This record gives sequence, structure tokens and C-alpha cells, in this order.
Amino acid sequence: MLDAVAGPLAVRRLATGDPAAAGAFFDRAVADGQEGVVVKSLEAPYAAGRRGAGWVKVKPRHTLDLVVLAVEWGSGRRSGTLSNIHLGARDPDGGFVMLGKTFKGMTDEMLAWQTQRFLELETSRAAHVVHVRPEQVVEIAFDGLQRSTRYPGGLALRFARVLRYRDDKTAAEADTIEAVRAMARV
Repeated sequence: MLDAVAGPLAVRRLATGDPAAAGAFFDRAVADGQEGVVVKSLEAPYAAGRRGAGWVKVKPRHTLDLVVLAVEWGSGRRSGTLSNIHLGARDPDGGFVMLGKTFKGMTDEMLAWQTQRFLELETSRAAHVVHVRPEQVVEIAFDGLQRSTRYPGGLALRFARVLRYRDDKTAAEADTIEAVRAMARV
């Protein structure tokens, strides 16, 4: 069942058990400029401005292989470990362009590993930030890109999270800022 409500606040909806139909509906929503869709149990009640456990946001997942430029010391449960990583894409001039930071997606084992690894790559420190040689590639998942006045490339990753470290790639094989900009134009 596909149902559209007319008017300026038109809401398309689909009730189906067919994964292919759901996938096509999702693809159309993203192609139309939506961030994704909300999947809801048919039994879950509607309450304006609220999402209960029966409502789940589904967004596309993009990935990039980026280089770690610096790492921040963690706080709270992550105190004593290097936690928040600064992420950069390759620049055509041979450097790197920062696109954001993340501490999401890291397990305790990953935190222990990266603390040791990044202390080996340390070049300098400034307060709680440890700057490192740009050698370690990390695969990052993110929901989208947004314009940024904070980062020199003019873009920032939205909801970035670590998938894995890429020891099979060198920094010279990381994604470029041009590739990131091309994603932003799509």
C-alpha cells in the first residue's frame, strides 16, 4: 500500500512486507533529497514530536578511508586512553584536509590498541591533543556531509563512526578531498 497525503506537508508512506519494495521506497526518498526514512511498527502509536521504541530512523551509510591526523585523550570511562580521532582526506598538494573527529564505534580493545599505536606515531602535543605522523588509515562510516566553516575543506562528516583500521592501506591510498567533495555534490 502506497499512500500520499496531498498538501505542503505531504508524507509518503508504504506498508509492505516486501524487502525489494521497501528498498525501492528508501532509494526514492534519498533520491528526492530526504536523509532517509523512518520505519515504524504498524502497532506503534503516533505521538507528535516523539519517537518510541517502535520507530527507527534508517539512513544511507557511506564509507571513506581516511588518515588519522591527531588523537585526543579520553575522559570519563575512556580516561587514560587516546579516544577522539581527527580525520583527514588526502590533499592534491601532498598533505591532508581535516573533515572532523569521532570517538564512536570504538571497542575497549580498539581503544587500547590505538593508544599504543598513536603514541608510537606521536610528533607533538598541545594540551589534550596528541599530533601523529599521518600514516594510519581508518575506515569511517558516516550518514552524510555538511558544510563547515570550522574545517579547512569546507565540509564535515555527519555522525562519523569507526568501522576498522586499515593496515592493508597506506596514507597514499586514502580517499582524497576531491572524492569527498564529489560525494557532497551528489
